[in-house]
Amino acid sequence: GLGLSVGDCSPQVLQKRQVNGVQGAAASSASNAFCQPCGLGDAGDALQRLVAPCCLLGQGFAPQSVDRSGRAPWMKPLGGHDVGLQVFNSVTNEKEPFIPLEGKKIRWYTCGPTVYDATHMGHARTFLSFDILRRIMANYFGYDVCYQINITDIDDKIILRSRQRKLLEDFCDEAAKMDLPKVRGIVEEAVAFAGNKLAKKAPQEPAVPGASATDKEKQEYERKKQEYETLKQEHDFKLSQQAELEKKVSAAAHSKDALLDASKDALMAKLDKEKGHTVTDHSIFDAHARHFENEYLEDMDALGIMRPDVMTRISAYMDGRVQRYIEKLEDLGVAYESNGSVYFSIDDFTSKGYNYRKLVPATNTSEAEMAEGEGALAAEDSEKRNKNDFAVWKKSKPGEPSWPSRWGQGRPGWHIECSVMACDIHKEFLDVHAGGEDLRFPHHDNEMAQSEAYLGRPQWTNYWFHAGHLSIAGLKMSKSLKNFITIRQAMVVHSARQLRLMFLMQQWDKGMNYSDQAIEMARAEERKFKHFLGRLKFQQRRATANGQAGERERNLSEAVKASDAAIGAALRDNFNTAKAIEVLSKLVSESYGLLDESTTASLAPVQEAAELLERILGTFGVEGLSPKRDKEAALSAALDAFSNLRQQVRQLAKAKSVSETDVKAAVSGAGSSISKAKADGLTDCAAAFEAFCKDIHECLRSDAKRLAAELLQRCDDVRDRDFVALGVRLEDRAEDFLWMFDDPQVMMRELKEQADKKVMAERAKLANKLSLKQQELQAAIKAAVRPEDFFRTGPDAGKYSAFDTSGLPTKLASGEEVSKSLAKALTKTHSKQSKDFEKIQKQAGANGIDAFLEHLRKEVQDLEATVNQQ
Repeated sequence: GLGLSVGDCSPQVLQKRQVNGVQGAAASSASNAFCQPCGLGDAGDALQRLVAPCCLLGQGFAPQSVDRSGRAPWMKPLGGHDVGLQVFNSVTNEKEPFIPLEGKKIRWYTCGPTVYDATHMGHARTFLSFDILRRIMANYFGYDVCYQINITDIDDKIILRSRQRKLLEDFCDEAAKMDLPKVRGIVEEAVAFAGNKLAKKAPQEPAVPGASATDKEKQEYERKKQEYETLKQEHDFKLSQQAELEKKVSAAAHSKDALLDASKDALMAKLDKEKGHTVTDHSIFDAHARHFENEYLEDMDALGIMRPDVMTRISAYMDGRVQRYIEKLEDLGVAYESNGSVYFSIDDFTSKGYNYRKLVPATNTSEAEMAEGEGALAAEDSEKRNKNDFAVWKKSKPGEPSWPSRWGQGRPGWHIECSVMACDIHKEFLDVHAGGEDLRFPHHDNEMAQSEAYLGRPQWTNYWFHAGHLSIAGLKMSKSLKNFITIRQAMVVHSARQLRLMFLMQQWDKGMNYSDQAIEMARAEERKFKHFLGRLKFQQRRATANGQAGERERNLSEAVKASDAAIGAALRDNFNTAKAIEVLSKLVSESYGLLDESTTASLAPVQEAAELLERILGTFGVEGLSPKRDKEAALSAALDAFSNLRQQVRQLAKAKSVSETDVKAAVSGAGSSISKAKADGLTDCAAAFEAFCKDIHECLRSDAKRLAAELLQRCDDVRDRDFVALGVRLEDRAEDFLWMFDDPQVMMRELKEQADKKVMAERAKLANKLSLKQQELQAAIKAAVRPEDFFRTGPDAGKYSAFDTSGLPTKLASGEEVSKSLAKALTKTHSKQSKDFEKIQKQAGANGIDAFLEHLRKEVQDLEATVNQQ
């Protein structure tokens, strides 16, 4: 097989292997050099740097390593199927040619979920993005992808959450027997406990380096400062959540149930601190994991994400395979036991020639990174040789599940789980390892180190893919921040297709913001594509396109070919699906020109555009844009007859005088179509068609003045109600109409959104009217003050002590004379007030100013009452 087998790849064996594939003196010199797995010889051995690591030469890699600035050497695969694809490889931080090691076969591992809670849109960002990439690899480029995903069902988060839920459930039973003051006291203690814990986690701002600091120290400061600013933003957000929690608990003080509901997270944390060690039943942890694993799978199915070829659970590997993997690491001298736990030694690993932290190069691990990697239940009495060492086996404490090992009862560390499962399925190497951006470090760097040491292989994974963060309101969406939207919540208002299009319209490896704007852009493209395909089908069925191909048609055919090529180039450029969607959208816009002239143009090139659209979108997993129906030919004929009758009635109703005779004739002519629909088994369509005809007859009994309006209203109703129920989108155009099949739920949601927008617009209009009326009232109250009293009352009262006969101030309250500049300004204000007073006198008329003001106040009160009722 390719690469190195698990059994013969110790560093000692590797050191004895000779360089292959390098000619002349370079080969001779390199073969005698000390072979380090990292691929570099001594610092002064320039010749060794010219060639790839000797342990991988002749094993499907290029003869030279790729050296990117600030990155460990990377060995470029050769010999596999090359389609010209360039991918962003996190390990080099650059785009690299993608070439698998074994022909068209791709060994792909994606880090799956830790099943301790509901999946959210951040997970959708990762798993949908990789589903799209997987589909492109297999369906567009023709690769044979073996796609593995893991389920992490042993983890600190699962242990904590399952314990907490069990303890909260037990406490709620106990609380039922307590009085309200006692429950309130316990809840307040829990909230205070949460607040104190949060306060202790406030990030510390790094010290500014002195003037004599080295460039390296300055760079380290900038890194720490950036990390601090992110942590500070997150901590401030958590502080606001804590304040909101305290407010909710205060508002719930009247009820035990309300108190328990408002404080459950804080209660669970405090209960676990006090009693977590008492939960020892393994089935509690397992049941929790299985529940959320099933939810995860259901959510992935709902999103249209393909099931993996291989799905592995770490719990299934606790039969000794995890323990044996760790034993080998210890035997190789890169892991050590300490107080019943086992740690991976960074120093021993790097001393054997390996590179550590290839994905996020740095010297030291921050406290936040270490906490993320070690988990919330990390041993407090651990004795690490190096603070950067990480746990591969954790000694289990009371309240934690455990399995036997040669170090005693314990459980696997987080990083080791993926190494064990990936190596078990894919053996000695991976073509692709994928995960979310937040897994780069510590998880993936640590996983890479373990696997390389275990296999004795300096390059375990050839390409690392990391999906960009999904942010909401400027912060990464995450469970720890509790700012997430679950997949199920999102799918109440958006379809799986819309969410997929939203991610397709973003670069897969860049961060993006989950916003109304992002989803609306996706919905707009979906509407455009659906409408294009539906309209083409409608016009082809009506056989209105009998024109001959000419320059317009040739131009569109060329545009289709150019679009196909442009999409191929985009997908080869790091899976640029956003560009591909842009190209398709532009092609659809160009195709509408021929659709608009369908009576004189040939639709053959439009059909070519439609086929390209459906083929590419189908490759991306976007399906159902042109829905198919049972008995479609018969149903289409019935719907054509139904919509044609409605159009006839609309046209007759719009005439200056409605001809009842013509309306009756039109309805009578539909009888045969209704009978045919019944005979074809189109029960719902026939019933709606028949009901429409009966309603039109009923309308004809109306008053002649209301007849046209009632006919048009019934035509609107059949469009927005009956056709929607049949799964048909009917659109009225200037002098015509068209219809297409669509999802009834989507259309009903759109109608509701339109109705909601109308209501919101009315509310906004009313609120604006109230605001203007309030301003009018305030202006009238000010204008109603007599000019001679203007400076004696209101905001100026007390400022002046003497006035002339017109009411203009002559002295300040202190007795000083009013200055010339102030007198000038006061005269101007007094003149304006005189004009305003005259104006309001005229407005008030014979009833007087007081009655006028009272009328305005009544108008404001009436508007306020209306606004408050909405």
